Formats: sequence, C-alpha cells, structure tokens
Amino acid sequence: MVRPRARMRLGHALVGQPPWRSMPHGVVVYAEKDPSDGRWYHWEEWELLGYENLDYWVEYDHDTHKVTLYWPERVPETVDPESLRTGQELTLTVDGTPQQVRVGEVGAGTIRSLEGSFTYDLQKGQEVAYAELHGPGFVLSVEKFDERVLDVYRGTVLDAAAQKRHFGRVVAPRRWGCWVWFLVVAALVTFSTTRACSPEHRTDCTPRTLATAPPAGSTVVSEDQNQICYRRPVTGVGGLGK
Repeated sequence: MVRPRARMRLGHALVGQPPWRSMPHGVVVYAEKDPSDGRWYHWEEWELLGYENLDYWVEYDHDTHKVTLYWPERVPETVDPESLRTGQELTLTVDGTPQQVRVGEVGAGTIRSLEGSFTYDLQKGQEVAYAELHGPGFVLSVEKFDERVLDVYRGTVLDAAAQKRHFGRVVAPRRWGCWVWFLVVAALVTFSTTRACSPEHRTDCTPRTLATAPPAGSTVVSEDQNQICYRRPVTGVGGLGK
C-alpha cells in the first residue's frame, strides 16, 4: 500500500506567517494508471481546516514532487469533469469576470488509502473524477466525488519558500536519492583524480626526474612511448634547508 509522504501529521497544527494557521485532519492517497505507458501514478491530498475556517487541500505529487495549495473557488457555471476532454476551451466566470480556460488534464483517481476524517464521504476504492483547467494566471481543479458533490478549487504551486510561509516548514519530503547520487559522483571523481595523479599513472617527468639521459648511475623511474624519465643523481649532502 502506498503511504502518504508529505511532512505533515494529522492533528498537528501548521503555523506559518500570519494569518496562516491550519490543521491537517484527513489525508487520501490516489492512484491512476496511464494508458499510454501502463504505469501507475500516485498523489496525495491533505484536507486542512485553516484560515477563516476555509476548506483547504494540499496536494503532493509522488512523481513530479510538486506541492500545490488549493482553496475553494466559486464558479456559477456547472462543470462536470466527466464531460470534458483535454484541449477543450470554455468560458467560466472567475472573480466576477468571464474568463477563457483550457482543459489541461482530465482523469479519475482511485482512492488507495485514507486516514483521518473528511468533509466528504470517502471510501477506499472509490473513483474521483477530476479536471484541471488553465486560465490567464490561474489554475482551477474540478473534482467530482459523487453525483451530489462537485467542487471547484483554485490552486497554486508552492516552492520551498512559499511552503515555509504557509505552513512554517517545508512539507515536501526530503529527497535523499539526490544527495546519495551526488555523493557517489563526488567519490568517483575524487578516486579518478587520485589515481591519475599517483606516481604509477604519471606519464610526464617530475621536477626530480629528467627526460634526457643523465650521468651514469641514474635509474629509470618511468618509461612510455613518448619519453623515459630518470631519477636525478644526488650530489650534495645534508637534508632539507640551505
């Protein structure tokens, strides 16, 4: 069973910058199979009771890793996501003004798991139809839970700074895989550099060797097809210093 991944806990308040204060009281994980590649994609939605007692939802996409905040939007027109198709254009009244919107995505998610309580009657295995509508500077999400409940939400993607402002913390889970990959690459680069600089892998003569034949008694240090390096003969006495 796919579990929620966002860094939120049911019943634990999220306190951001005033006036943002919210309380997660339900989380549901959806799954949807993409017919084009046969893969299952997952996302989770947390229902929050928050500022002015509005019904907020926070979505975390398990594949894109995006965090999106949704809040209720009043649209006088009735929009049924099951009757829409991708690329379709329609006119909706948003903020009292007719706006042209385009259907960016339609589908239906199946509830795989749920915890806590919700303002809707949700059941495991239930299908929820949805549509994502793109307008000038805004995105609307239409969700149809059953024949009686049809809701419209306005959404905005939150980066790390915005998550801290709204919730007092980054709620997207830490992506340890990126750090592990970075450390592996760094280790490989360091190892390659060390080997390339080691004496047995040097192909050039160092300051303590000569490329031309030195006086008798010198020994060969390294040899390749380009040059032969000889160790300089020691002629002085004493150690380091003048």
